[in-house]
Amino acid sequence: MAVYDRWHRDPRTGDEPCGCGTRRKPLYPSAAHLKGDRWQVRYRDLAGKQCKQNFALRIGVSPDLHADAFDAKVQAELDSDSYTDPKAGKVTLAKYAEEWRKSRTHGESAAAGLEGRLRNHVHEGERGSGRTPKGGVSIGQHAMSALARRPSLVAAWVAAMPLSDSTKRLVVGDVSAIFQAAVEDGVVTRDPTRSKSVDRPGPGRSKARPYSAAEIAGIAAGMPGRLAVVPYLGVGTGMREMEMAALGADDVIRGARPKVRVTRQLKVIGGEVRFAPVKNRKPHDVPVPAELVERLDAHMRRYPPVTVTAPWHEPGGKLHGTMLTVRLVLSRESGGAATKNVMDSAWRTAVGRLLASRVAERKGRRLASRGHGIHRTRHTAASAWLRDGVDVVRVAAWLGDTVDVVTKTYLHLMPDDHDGEDQGRAASAAFLKSCALSVPPEAPSATSGLLRVV
Repeated sequence: MAVYDRWHRDPRTGDEPCGCGTRRKPLYPSAAHLKGDRWQVRYRDLAGKQCKQNFALRIGVSPDLHADAFDAKVQAELDSDSYTDPKAGKVTLAKYAEEWRKSRTHGESAAAGLEGRLRNHVHEGERGSGRTPKGGVSIGQHAMSALARRPSLVAAWVAAMPLSDSTKRLVVGDVSAIFQAAVEDGVVTRDPTRSKSVDRPGPGRSKARPYSAAEIAGIAAGMPGRLAVVPYLGVGTGMREMEMAALGADDVIRGARPKVRVTRQLKVIGGEVRFAPVKNRKPHDVPVPAELVERLDAHMRRYPPVTVTAPWHEPGGKLHGTMLTVRLVLSRESGGAATKNVMDSAWRTAVGRLLASRVAERKGRRLASRGHGIHRTRHTAASAWLRDGVDVVRVAAWLGDTVDVVTKTYLHLMPDDHDGEDQGRAASAAFLKSCALSVPPEAPSATSGLLRVV
């Protein structure tokens, strides 16, 4: 590597010196004299490709401004195999993000969510506006290297994002994942979202809250007949919404120890119904009370299960595309499967009626409907199990989740284990008592423990 003077060259016969040098050290102009930046750093990257970059200044400490500093920086990176091509960082975040997004292996719903978050809260809406389609500050139009060098741009973007903290965390997490990939690709050297100057959204104050028995009964009363069992099914099994939609009549196991088998979920892809693996690929059985089985049986007598045949959707799986026939417990009025839109619409209507009645009861006091979704029945089931002392490992298995997620989500719902504390005290006391038996009844004298050396 070396730093070259673009403006000057070795003298040739008949050349006249320019005014850049001195009488003792004259300089002779090149064809690029006084054109562009004077100092040029030339080097070969890790792949052996010839690279160069020009600077107006030669001596200094900033690799962005001074040729000598840049030369030293690149040489150190090449020696440590950590070199990053400066030109690669000129790609905009929007362009790199779209290339990164299309290379991901997310499911359809997750991919759609990612695309929507980037389009609405990262990329620029109208060109030159500097704003996202949702009115926040956009950063997609900036070069990756510019954002990596100036975390203040990212900090301003996060601060102006018109979203709740929980949604902000998703969007910032998306952008962070993009920058992490860019670091590995050698496009940039750091992830600006992790800079100390960027205030990442906190965990938020909302906690999982269970429904009360009165609320479940009220919502069930407001649901259409074919879906009236959903609130009870949710709080009795902890199933996710689309797991309930895919529940088959044969998945209800009767007997002395009744249970519900959770093996699939329902999806709508391209307007067509599909069956798919449950989240986390964790099929599981949930023990249920006889009362819930009786309620399900009564529901199926009134509304016989609807037979639906649809392909299994598991890209890359051996059964992908295989047709599966299920006698679904839940159905829509037209006789087809109860899709998410159908269930959500019915639930919102039922919750609206419940809240309207509460407004009347509380003399016009407004109650928010936010947080009254179907997923809250899952919180209710987990709360009932944990408060009754069921081990968190079993609860995680019944929910088809991990112990870590269950602990983080429902820690505030777990009871204070006073019995466990007493057991711990008793165990420690017994051990300490046994230790005390080995202690001599009288303290040894200062010299009694010394050995006589012969």
